[in-house]
Amino acid sequence: MKQEVKDFKRKKLFDYYHKRTNPFLFVTTKIDITNIVNYCKIHKNHYATIGYFISLAVNELDCFKYRFENNKIYKYDSIRPSFVQMLDDDKIGFFSYDMKNDFKEYIESFECNQTKLLTKGKSIDVPDQGEVWFSCAPWFEFTSLVVPFDKNITIPQFIWGKFTEENNRYYTNLMIMAHHGFADGNHISKFLKLLKDKIDDFDKIIKKEVNRS
Repeated sequence: MKQEVKDFKRKKLFDYYHKRTNPFLFVTTKIDITNIVNYCKIHKNHYATIGYFISLAVNELDCFKYRFENNKIYKYDSIRPSFVQMLDDDKIGFFSYDMKNDFKEYIESFECNQTKLLTKGKSIDVPDQGEVWFSCAPWFEFTSLVVPFDKNITIPQFIWGKFTEENNRYYTNLMIMAHHGFADGNHISKFLKLLKDKIDDFDKIIKKEVNRS
């Protein structure tokens, strides 16, 4: 569900940035994913699990829920995860599904839709502005990244790179792309703190599901 925002408080700022060729804000920063990596050494699904924690944070911040469509600003109630997936012959595809706050349901939806994509060999993602786009580049460590963009598609994107280990802690660099009319450095800071807090509380969020399975 989405609703038009007729009194968007950043409208002048949005217009100021949106008239530019590139209205997007790109930030790449290192995040601590130790709890995720340690869990996934046994339970796998690194890709889905990182996406899950980012999805939780995204859905708590309005700045990632705004979209510009048909010259109007809308706000979505819930943001759906959409993943990039490698296919055969150096091709890629996309799959998405409705957001699941329950971790077990989130992973089940990820695995189900990933399998469908790999079986069909073509994208099963239904174009929807109420998404957030996830990808990863596990082959190398990057310190900056700019992805292809279309100023009329104001969907945020998140991409993370190769995991690195330092003093028994695991890290990855996370690229965050958002429309500057909707988000600035302050919003990114709030997102990163929220993401860190959720990963730090990993056991509280995940453990009940592990014990249940």
